[in-house]
Amino acid sequence: MEFKVIETDQTHIAPRRLRPIVFITSNSERRLPEPFLRRCTYHHIEFTDKLVELAVAARKDDFKELSPEFIKMAVQRFLALRNRNLRKTPATGELLVWLKVLATAVGTYPERLEEELSKLPYLGVLLKDHQDLFELRIKN
Repeated sequence: MEFKVIETDQTHIAPRRLRPIVFITSNSERRLPEPFLRRCTYHHIEFTDKLVELAVAARKDDFKELSPEFIKMAVQRFLALRNRNLRKTPATGELLVWLKVLATAVGTYPERLEEELSKLPYLGVLLKDHQDLFELRIKN
């Protein structure tokens, strides 16, 4: 395997034993082209509560202002949102950003998160589709 850096006019050659493995992720919103898929090995990672817990634990320093009980409550509300029939289901990335926003804004919202999902603070961080926000507020 080799590649050339045009700006420096240097060619880099890697030994065969050091060939890279490239991981490409997709959020399933758009189908990847068939010719590309024929050249790939596909692995689907199922979304699970355990993976959410691992992601939150890995980033816990980003929201150390929040108590473990509050984080657990926030994750439960996030999972409840994911179980709704939404156009754009919030992903783990949105959860992590939401927790960071909540940590930054401690004291500007109640210490307990509402059961009613439409009343969650900073809901726009989790829901990125206007129709989802609208329908959630109407149905609750």
